[in-house]
Amino acid sequence: MPYVTISASKGFSAEQTRQLMLRASEAVVQSIGAPLSSVRVMLHELADGHYLNAGQFDTQALMFVVELIEGRNDELKEALIASLSKAGAETTGVPEDQVRVRLIDFPKSDMGMAGGVSARAMGR
Repeated sequence: MPYVTISASKGFSAEQTRQLMLRASEAVVQSIGAPLSSVRVMLHELADGHYLNAGQFDTQALMFVVELIEGRNDELKEALIASLSKAGAETTGVPEDQVRVRLIDFPKSDMGMAGGVSARAMGR
């Protein structure tokens, strides 16, 4: 934990998507201090016609959704949002004002950890 899901338009090169995922992982580690071993990143490419932005099709999409165990303060969350926005823009060329980041806090009782145990039961 944390889990990062990136939704992005098709059309980015293999190297761009690789760097996007690596930079997202680094952003999580550096901004909130999560251990690298706990960070998971998934990329979902959106099919043509599957993204509508301000009533317009065919715009570039780049959104990060980060699922976290509850307990991080607002400063850490703001640092994570800024770091992911910057990494996304620099890696893909999508203007930073078009990059979106959503953070979702899960209660410790609602997050399963290794071995099928909740984060609360593991003392997190």
